[in-house]
Amino acid sequence: MDVLDEPKRTLTWKELSGQERYRVVMLARQGEVSVQELCKTFGVSRQTLYRAMEAADQAAMEALEPKKRGRKPAPVSEVEAKELSSSNASLKKELDHWKTKYEVAKTFIELERQLEQKSSQSGRREKKHRGRKKKTD
Repeated sequence: MDVLDEPKRTLTWKELSGQERYRVVMLARQGEVSVQELCKTFGVSRQTLYRAMEAADQAAMEALEPKKRGRKPAPVSEVEAKELSSSNASLKKELDHWKTKYEVAKTFIELERQLEQKSSQSGRREKKHRGRKKKTD
């Protein structure tokens, strides 16, 4: 049996590349080969072939849409990430500032308590000491 005598194995729709699928769609559009024959040859349903034709039309329309000139804008996620990063940095700086203020205030409160304790202890000593003086007078 010769190589030429062997039946050719055709690729199925799933095995075709995008470019090859586009050629099948164009064959169907031009009417050179019937949709039924293309479906049978490539093992694809008519519904799938018509969806591919519709997708090709949609892609063609999108490709022909006017584009804005200049650079493409940065993706939203990148812009948001930069904004959040700078916001985070400023919030950390503010947090450090308030931590410092808190520590200073806490230190002043502790010092005032210590002073109050010392003054109340010295006041008690004076009362005790005065009480002794009165009794001895």
